[in-house]
Amino acid sequence: MTDDRSRHSSFTPGSAPVSRRVVLHAGLGAAALGLLRLGGLGATAAFGTPPPHPALSTTRPRVPRGHPILELPSRLESIEVDGIPFAQGWTGDAFADGVLPFHSCENCFPGGSPPEPQETVDVAIIGGGLSGLATAHALRDRSIALFELRDRMGGTAMGERWRGTACSLGSAYFIVPDKGSELESLYHELGVWPDARVSPGDMTAEIDGAVVGDLLEWSGFTDEERVLVRQYAAIVQEFAGDLYPEIPLPRDGDNRWILELDRTTLKFDIEKRLGAPLPPRLAAGIQAYCYSSFGAGYDRISAAAGWNFIAAEEFGRIVLPGGNASLATALWRSIAAGESQRERPALRPGDMAVDVRLEGEHVRVSWRNAGGYSSLLARHVVLANSKFIAKWMLPQLESLDAAKTDAMNQVGTHAYVVVNLLLDRKLANRFYDLFLLDGAKFPMDEAEAESAVKVMDVIDGRFGASGESDSTILTLYWPLPWPSGRFTLVVEDSWQTYAKQLVPQLRSILSLLRIPESSVHQVRMSRWGHAMPTARPNAIADGVCELLRRPVADRIWFVNQDNWMLPAVETCLLEALHYAAAIRARL
Repeated sequence: MTDDRSRHSSFTPGSAPVSRRVVLHAGLGAAALGLLRLGGLGATAAFGTPPPHPALSTTRPRVPRGHPILELPSRLESIEVDGIPFAQGWTGDAFADGVLPFHSCENCFPGGSPPEPQETVDVAIIGGGLSGLATAHALRDRSIALFELRDRMGGTAMGERWRGTACSLGSAYFIVPDKGSELESLYHELGVWPDARVSPGDMTAEIDGAVVGDLLEWSGFTDEERVLVRQYAAIVQEFAGDLYPEIPLPRDGDNRWILELDRTTLKFDIEKRLGAPLPPRLAAGIQAYCYSSFGAGYDRISAAAGWNFIAAEEFGRIVLPGGNASLATALWRSIAAGESQRERPALRPGDMAVDVRLEGEHVRVSWRNAGGYSSLLARHVVLANSKFIAKWMLPQLESLDAAKTDAMNQVGTHAYVVVNLLLDRKLANRFYDLFLLDGAKFPMDEAEAESAVKVMDVIDGRFGASGESDSTILTLYWPLPWPSGRFTLVVEDSWQTYAKQLVPQLRSILSLLRIPESSVHQVRMSRWGHAMPTARPNAIADGVCELLRRPVADRIWFVNQDNWMLPAVETCLLEALHYAAAIRARL
């Protein structure tokens, strides 16, 4: 252990937190943080500030719609739940309970047939999350239409802004890219790199009601357990080096070792390499990471996927103001910039695509909005939404590609809740995130997680913000890592149930951080029913992912993180770049 880390082996409110950069490079990436993270949430016009939406042209007064970040008023109306002020109702998947998209027939057209097409485009893209936005960005010089069922773009990368601080409603950082890579070029092009803040990885954790600043230095480890902790650290470093399992799979080279890694679980692989079970506290840290990053436990996910995430944390995390809502906004801006030159808008928030079918040399896309059903013809269509939704939009799929249909039916997803706690005060001490490991009671399997229904970690929303502010946002990540978790989010009174379950956890967190309850301006809850594709073993090795990626008739393409069953920003962007190039070559 280095002297620097040992000087900060514990954390108390008001003391300097340990640098997780040191912890990460000691190989504790798994216990350090998860995919859904917030770092800097500052107010920068380049990424996160919603524009006042002036007309883009004096001759064509069109306003681009669907900005991923919603501006909130300074003072918010609330209702009280057990004495805590809440915004009433869900954001995120804010559909009415029992009236969820594609849980009933959405393409049962009046008269039985879709309406006649009224326009023709080169490419129609369905789904306005990062996958769809990145595809549209790559093809923005062509005639495109980007459909999104919500009134804002961004998907789970949407955000909100309150009193100058932006926050994410879902995903919140991405990994530092390799030099010279496609991703580095994209980030430069969008203006989000290299000036963005790279998280140094501060890490704190609650253990038995106390806050510990460095899990490696936790005094509760026995001598035997410390040996295993250091062995685990060395394994992480090995995977971050020559053994890094790239997903998507490299196009050239021998990937057989990654396929073999995919055939077992992360838990099994770790214990096999250690030659012993993990120390319980370290196991809890890794499990919390997997719940937060994958929406599933380390006993349920592929070792290839697990090591891909854990080792990547060693490369550093790009943290934008507002989390990945700022990345979505940068992509949105690149598309919106050309709207005034288009006869018809490329950005179509609030237009819910419901049907995609081959028709001669084109593909007919039909959608529904407040005005009823409409259709267009496209030379190519990109389904950038989840396979759970996409399969219901393709009435010809079974006859055109039965194997692909079967693969799409194998994609499992887990649900997620993200809570933003708006505070009328600044924090007395700064940290990046706080894992709530909660001692011996930490849920280590799906059954225990379902019984616990607990927030896993807390993020200081102004960690990376520039300037001073008299308010801040704490973001709480609340995965539901069991298959039926989504149903608890859509039943009658689901919001009230979750709000009541949250209140005692909020009070515990506030007490832990020495924040007076009177500082809570409002609690805002977002639900995501199918947020995380489950990175199950064998999906890559058995060829399921290749079937998920396979286009239909070289005209209907699929771009989404669930192409590889891997919930990662990089998966979204790399698939978008790959298939946008394939489409461009055919236009």
